[in-house]
Amino acid sequence: MALIFISLLAGILIGYLRPLSPGGTKVTHAFTMLGLIILLASMGAQLGSNKKILGELGQIGLEAVILAGCSVAGSILLVYLARNYIYRDLERKLSRWQRGEHN
Repeated sequence: MALIFISLLAGILIGYLRPLSPGGTKVTHAFTMLGLIILLASMGAQLGSNKKILGELGQIGLEAVILAGCSVAGSILLVYLARNYIYRDLERKLSRWQRGEHN
Protein backbone atom coordinates (compact mmCIF):
# COMPACT_ATOMS: atom_id res chain seq x y z
CA MET A 1 0.00 0.00 0.00
CA ALA A 2 2.87 2.34 0.79
CA LEU A 3 4.28 1.74 -2.69
CA ILE A 4 1.01 2.96 -4.22
CA PHE A 5 1.05 6.22 -2.24
CA ILE A 6 4.75 6.78 -2.83
CA SER A 7 4.25 6.27 -6.58
CA LEU A 8 1.30 8.66 -6.60
CA LEU A 9 3.19 11.34 -4.67
CA ALA A 10 6.23 10.92 -6.93
CA GLY A 11 4.01 11.40 -9.98
CA ILE A 12 2.44 14.51 -8.49
CA LEU A 13 5.86 15.94 -7.70
CA ILE A 14 7.18 15.20 -11.19
CA GLY A 15 4.05 16.71 -12.77
CA TYR A 16 4.38 19.81 -10.61
CA LEU A 17 8.08 20.34 -11.28
CA ARG A 18 7.97 19.45 -14.96
CA PRO A 19 4.46 19.66 -16.47
CA LEU A 20 3.74 17.55 -19.54
CA SER A 21 3.36 18.97 -23.01
CA PRO A 22 0.00 18.43 -24.76
CA GLY A 23 1.54 15.50 -26.64
CA GLY A 24 2.89 14.04 -23.41
CA THR A 25 -0.55 14.35 -21.83
CA LYS A 26 -2.08 12.35 -24.70
CA VAL A 27 0.53 9.60 -24.33
CA THR A 28 0.04 9.50 -20.56
CA HIS A 29 -3.73 9.26 -21.04
CA ALA A 30 -3.29 6.37 -23.48
CA PHE A 31 -1.03 4.48 -21.03
CA THR A 32 -3.46 5.13 -18.19
CA MET A 33 -6.40 3.78 -20.21
CA LEU A 34 -4.40 0.73 -21.31
CA GLY A 35 -3.40 0.01 -17.72
CA LEU A 36 -7.00 0.39 -16.58
CA ILE A 37 -8.24 -2.00 -19.28
CA ILE A 38 -5.61 -4.59 -18.33
CA LEU A 39 -6.50 -4.21 -14.65
CA LEU A 40 -10.24 -4.64 -15.28
CA ALA A 41 -9.68 -7.64 -17.58
CA SER A 42 -7.46 -9.37 -15.02
CA MET A 43 -9.97 -8.67 -12.24
CA GLY A 44 -12.77 -10.06 -14.41
CA ALA A 45 -10.76 -13.19 -15.18
CA GLN A 46 -10.03 -13.66 -11.49
CA LEU A 47 -13.71 -13.25 -10.57
CA GLY A 48 -14.84 -15.52 -13.39
CA SER A 49 -12.57 -18.33 -12.23
CA ASN A 50 -13.92 -18.20 -8.65
CA LYS A 51 -16.90 -20.60 -8.45
CA LYS A 52 -17.97 -19.38 -5.00
CA ILE A 53 -18.31 -15.78 -6.20
CA LEU A 54 -20.18 -16.87 -9.33
CA GLY A 55 -22.61 -18.85 -7.15
CA GLU A 56 -23.35 -15.83 -4.97
CA LEU A 57 -23.46 -13.31 -7.80
CA GLY A 58 -27.14 -12.45 -7.23
CA GLN A 59 -26.60 -11.46 -3.60
CA ILE A 60 -23.31 -9.70 -4.36
CA GLY A 61 -24.98 -7.85 -7.24
CA LEU A 62 -27.80 -6.57 -5.04
CA GLU A 63 -25.36 -5.38 -2.39
CA ALA A 64 -23.23 -3.72 -5.07
CA VAL A 65 -26.25 -1.88 -6.49
CA ILE A 66 -27.24 -0.66 -3.02
CA LEU A 67 -23.68 0.42 -2.23
CA ALA A 68 -23.29 2.18 -5.58
CA GLY A 69 -26.65 3.93 -5.21
CA CYS A 70 -25.81 5.18 -1.73
CA SER A 71 -22.39 6.33 -2.93
CA VAL A 72 -23.91 8.30 -5.80
CA ALA A 73 -26.60 9.81 -3.55
CA GLY A 74 -23.98 10.81 -0.96
CA SER A 75 -21.76 12.33 -3.63
CA ILE A 76 -24.63 14.33 -5.09
CA LEU A 77 -25.62 15.58 -1.64
CA LEU A 78 -22.07 16.65 -0.75
CA VAL A 79 -21.57 18.40 -4.11
CA TYR A 80 -24.88 20.22 -3.63
CA LEU A 81 -23.90 21.35 -0.12
CA ALA A 82 -20.40 22.38 -1.20
CA ARG A 83 -21.78 24.26 -4.21
CA ASN A 84 -24.24 26.18 -2.04
CA TYR A 85 -21.50 27.02 0.48
CA ILE A 86 -19.12 28.23 -2.24
CA TYR A 87 -21.76 30.25 -4.09
CA ARG A 88 -23.03 31.83 -0.88
CA ASP A 89 -19.51 33.02 -0.10
CA LEU A 90 -19.01 34.26 -3.66
CA GLU A 91 -22.33 36.14 -3.61
CA ARG A 92 -21.34 37.89 -0.37
CA LYS A 93 -18.00 38.91 -1.84
CA LEU A 94 -19.64 40.11 -5.06
CA SER A 95 -22.22 42.21 -3.22
CA ARG A 96 -19.47 43.78 -1.07
CA TRP A 97 -17.45 44.51 -4.20
CA GLN A 98 -20.49 46.09 -5.89
CA ARG A 99 -21.04 48.32 -2.85
CA GLY A 100 -17.44 49.50 -3.15
CA GLU A 101 -16.02 47.53 -0.25
CA HIS A 102 -13.01 46.06 -2.07
CA ASN A 103 -11.20 44.79 1.05
